[in-house]
Amino acid sequence: MMSGRTRLWPAIVMAGLISVSAGASQEEIDQQQLQLQQLQKQIKSSQSALIKSKAGRDKASQALREDELAINKQAAAINANQAKLTKLNRQLTVLGSEQRQLETQYSEQQQQLADQIKASWIAGQGEVGQLLLNQNSADKQRLLTYYHYLNQARVEAMEAIATTKQALMDNHSQQLARKQQLEQTQQRLDEQQQRLKKQQQRRKQTLAKLDQQLQKESNRLNRLEVDSEVLTQAIEQALAALAAQPVSLDGLSKLKRKLPWPISGRVKQGFGNHRQGQLRWNGMLIDAKEGRNVEAVAPGQVVFADWLRGYGLVVVLDHGDDYLSLYGHAQSLLKEVGERVESGEVIALSGRSGGQLDSGLYFEIRHRGLAVDPAPYLRRR
Repeated sequence: MMSGRTRLWPAIVMAGLISVSAGASQEEIDQQQLQLQQLQKQIKSSQSALIKSKAGRDKASQALREDELAINKQAAAINANQAKLTKLNRQLTVLGSEQRQLETQYSEQQQQLADQIKASWIAGQGEVGQLLLNQNSADKQRLLTYYHYLNQARVEAMEAIATTKQALMDNHSQQLARKQQLEQTQQRLDEQQQRLKKQQQRRKQTLAKLDQQLQKESNRLNRLEVDSEVLTQAIEQALAALAAQPVSLDGLSKLKRKLPWPISGRVKQGFGNHRQGQLRWNGMLIDAKEGRNVEAVAPGQVVFADWLRGYGLVVVLDHGDDYLSLYGHAQSLLKEVGERVESGEVIALSGRSGGQLDSGLYFEIRHRGLAVDPAPYLRRR
């Protein structure tokens, strides 16, 4: 793993790509964005070659990768539509509240107009005749002024009623539009969930074939060793190309016992536990239901977001000062290489990718290329 010092010069180059100065023109901003996209493609291409060369030698592994990438895409679409449903329902709630307020306002305005008409009629019964017979010009002027203001108040009241009525009609149209969007989104969501079930069934069949290849203890051990090597190389390649170490990222050394957990759940395997042969766990395996939010434990930048044999869908964050955090076995990845994330931001959904039978999250912290126990960094619970 590269040290912070050896990564300094590409970090300066990368900073020029991803930061936008106050005086940058739109053309410069677009050019920087294009360069970042090209760099992301380059990273994905090199990582894809690595994955295929060391993890795609057998058809079962390649089939599992394709199955889980399809699940990733479908789960991301479902997550997006669920968020859209939540937003639409929230909008409908607000519109419903506005409608009730407008209806109350409309009723009060109608009552106010009725009271004004009634008051005008009562006043007119005694004073219209007096106005015609009374020769006192001061009294005439007083009554004319009174009726002028009364009529003006009625006109304003009727205009207010018309405005409120139009607002009610607009509100009703918006509610109809949101309900239609809600129905369409729910229909798409149902279809996506059906496709997801089929993809999960196909993955189950692929896993059965893969399990036949790993019946021997030696096969499993060899596979775990290769998986670990591929993971390390993939991260090194990403760091070498991206060199994402913004100045504002200060690592995790000062955050011991302060980091939030990436997901809540029982720790099934802890750091250093026996795994297979002489191999031990380099991180912790946390029990969690499929599709739950996985959150970044600290501010960072995505340096890897792809599928790796043995780990499934993996996202790796660079936190600066040679600290990395890794989140594996995801159902879906929600961030791309090069994106900046904040502590607590959702970066993936928990799952069982990488050939796991049970859903959960594999979590690692690495410092200077070596896996370290995550427990001392996480808050006690």
